[in-house]
Amino acid sequence: MNTTANADAMTAILRQISLDRNRTISYGRSYIAIFFAYVPGFTCLMAATGSTLDSVAGAAIGGAASGFLMLNITLFSYEQMNNHHWMNGIVPINRNHQILGRFAFLIACDLVAGLEVAVSIACAGIIMHEPVKVTDAIGLAAMTVLTLVLLNAIVQPFLYRFSPYRAMAAIILSIGVIVGTVIGLRKALPEFGKTVEQLAEAISRHQAIALAAFLIIDVLALAFSSKISLHIYGSKDI
Repeated sequence: MNTTANADAMTAILRQISLDRNRTISYGRSYIAIFFAYVPGFTCLMAATGSTLDSVAGAAIGGAASGFLMLNITLFSYEQMNNHHWMNGIVPINRNHQILGRFAFLIACDLVAGLEVAVSIACAGIIMHEPVKVTDAIGLAAMTVLTLVLLNAIVQPFLYRFSPYRAMAAIILSIGVIVGTVIGLRKALPEFGKTVEQLAEAISRHQAIALAAFLIIDVLALAFSSKISLHIYGSKDI
C-alpha cells in the first residue's frame, strides 16, 4: 500500500516537473539561449576588459542568482497570464505534489546555475591567464546553488499568496530594507562592520563547514516553506 502511494506521489511530482519544464521552454529557443548564455558571456567580457577575478566571480554568482530567481517568478506569471488554474482538478496532481514538484524543478535549475557559475569562472580564468582551482570553482558553484535554494524557499510563499507582480514588489522592498539596514548598521556601528568582515573571513577559511551549515539551513527552509505554501495554497484538491 505504501509502495503504491509513494509511486503515485512520485508520478504526480514528475508530472508537475514536466509541466514547469514545458512552461519554461514555451518562451522559445532564443529566450532559452539568451538565458543560459548571458552570464558566461558577460563574465568573459569582464575578464577580457581587465576586471579582477574576484569581481568576475561576484558578477557570475550575482547574475546567475538573479536570473534563476526570476525564473521562479516567471513560472507563476506564466500560469497567471494563461489562466492555468483551470487545470487544477483535471491534471492528476494534487496541490501538495504541485508544490513539491515545483521545488524539485527549481532545485534542478539551481544546480544548472551552479554549473553555469563554475564554467563562467573557469573560462574567465583562462582569458585572464589566472588558473582557477577546481576546489574554488566547485565551492563557488555550491554556494550559488545553496543561496538560490534558500532564496526560492523564502520567495515561494509570497508567490502563492500574492500575484507575481505584488510578490516581486514585496520581495524587492524586503531586499531594500535588509540592505539599507545592513548599510546603516555598518555606518552607525563600526563594530558591526568588523564583525561582518570577520564572519566573511571565517567562511572563506572554513568553506566546507560553512557549506554544510548552509545545507542544513536550506533543508529546514525548504521544509518550512513547503508547509507554509501548502497552508496558503490550500490542501484540498479542486
